[in-house]
Amino acid sequence: MKSKVVVVEDDPLVAAHVGRGVLQHEGLSLVAIVGTLAEARSLLTNPVDLFILDLGLPDGSGIELIEEIRARGNLETRVLVLSVLGDQDTVLAAILAGADGYLLKDLDSLDIGQQAANALTGGAPLSPSIAAYVLRHLRGQQEQSKPDDPDPLLSPREIELLQLLARGYSNKQAAVVLSISPHTIGDHVKSIYRKLRVSSRGEAMVRAFRSGLLRS
Repeated sequence: MKSKVVVVEDDPLVAAHVGRGVLQHEGLSLVAIVGTLAEARSLLTNPVDLFILDLGLPDGSGIELIEEIRARGNLETRVLVLSVLGDQDTVLAAILAGADGYLLKDLDSLDIGQQAANALTGGAPLSPSIAAYVLRHLRGQQEQSKPDDPDPLLSPREIELLQLLARGYSNKQAAVVLSISPHTIGDHVKSIYRKLRVSSRGEAMVRAFRSGLLRS
C-alpha cells in the first residue's frame, strides 16, 4: 500500500519538481498538488499520510496548516516542510507547531522522494544547516530556562535514542547505531512521546532540552 502524499507549493516549477520526486519513489503516491492554504485545508478530512509543505503561500503561512493538523489531534499525518526560509524564527516556529522535518529547497527530486519516505517511517529529516541551528538554539534555551517540572522519567536507552533523533537520525539509522530492531525503536519513540506529552519529533527535542535531558 503506497503512502498518500500531498504537495503544498505555489510555485509551479518547484511543485512539479517535488511531485516528480514523490512519483519516483515506489512507496509513495502523489494524490494532489495544491498552491494555497485554502486548497490544502480542503484536504484535511481526506486520508493523507504526508504533507510536503512550503511555508510562504499566497494566502498565509504554512505554519498555520501544521497547527491545524495537530489541533485536530492528528498524530499519524506527517508534515515535511520544504522551504527557502531558513531563518531561526521560522524554523523554530515550524518545529514547535509540529513539523516532522524541515528541508531547504536545494534537493534534487530523488532526494526529496527519499526524505519524504524517511519522514513516513519515523525519521526527522533536517537539512544540515537547519539541524545545526536547531540544536544550538535549543541548547541556548535550555541554559536560559529552568528545567520543566516534573522531569520526564525517561530510561537511559530512551535518552540515548533522543540524542540520535536530535541529530536527525531516522528510526532505521538509530536502530543500526543502537543494535536493536526498528520495531523496538518505534516502541521507544512512542514511549518517549507519551512521557514527554508531545506529538512530534520537534516538540520532543524542545521538551527534552528544556528539561535538561539533552545537554551535549
